[in-house]
Amino acid sequence: MNIEEICGFPRENYTSDSAWIQAAIDENPGKEVCIPAGVYKIDKTINLSNGASLRMDKGAILLAVCEMDYVLYYYSPDNAYPVTDLVGHRVPDYNRYVIGGTIDGAGLASCMSLEDYRHFTLRDTAFLNGKKHGLRVGRGVELIASNLYFECNISGLAGNTAVYAIGGDNHYTDIIVVDYTVGFDISKEGHGANRLTRCHVWGGPLPPLAEGEDCEMLVNSVGFRLDAWDTLLRDCYADTNKIGFDVYNAVRMLGCSYYNNFAFKLNDTTVIRKNTDEQMIVDGCLFIKVERSTLFEGNKENVVWNNNILREGFENPMK
Repeated sequence: MNIEEICGFPRENYTSDSAWIQAAIDENPGKEVCIPAGVYKIDKTINLSNGASLRMDKGAILLAVCEMDYVLYYYSPDNAYPVTDLVGHRVPDYNRYVIGGTIDGAGLASCMSLEDYRHFTLRDTAFLNGKKHGLRVGRGVELIASNLYFECNISGLAGNTAVYAIGGDNHYTDIIVVDYTVGFDISKEGHGANRLTRCHVWGGPLPPLAEGEDCEMLVNSVGFRLDAWDTLLRDCYADTNKIGFDVYNAVRMLGCSYYNNFAFKLNDTTVIRKNTDEQMIVDGCLFIKVERSTLFEGNKENVVWNNNILREGFENPMK
């Protein structure tokens, strides 16, 4: 596809890349809008609010060039673009999506917000340098999120979150987070019943702001903050975070791991901090101790601790 044209809309007719992409979306309700490879300078939030879906070439980059809340905002209730069955009855469109490309907040904006979705697919996308969030998952159900990559590679973003999730019944699979202060924040505001599989959160590449301090994005860092009901983590990995798993509600951790990469000189870490008397299962996990590291802190009530491998001096905290 020619980069000078999106869905039949010539670039020369628009004053900015944002206006150009928005026009293509607005004129294609309920359809797929394809963004070819190239860097697009975004000076106003792009709104997907008419039932359209977005497919970006892997070389397409939506780059924030001024301050805004989000680079991309998806809001599409079922009545935005009704689908009818063979007898004319309106039914929801369960298969909308955003696929591919890179969304770069450049420290000026959060990357993407998703609201009022149902059975929505998000995959093969990178979320870079989100000011507050890489991805905010608002009210909705059945997000299928897979093969996503989150990274901050510029200074000044400490305190941000890669995935902040309010919605429920969502599946997050094969997701990598690098140098966001919080990897996943599964919020108590939401409905719960989220499933995380093979999600790996790690930090350390951005150096300290001052000599002798922790690496910038490791200060107060949390791999997984779990505050909604019935969160299941399977084969997830907290790798070099101040707190690996910060637990506030009923959680199951199966086959998960924690490791602190000594190359980043992060000390006084906690693998699991349990802030609730709700039930928790920790089964088949592997935890590796480094200098001044605590395996379990907080409420030990209602913890099922089975078949876990403890290395380098960790001992069973339930004894």
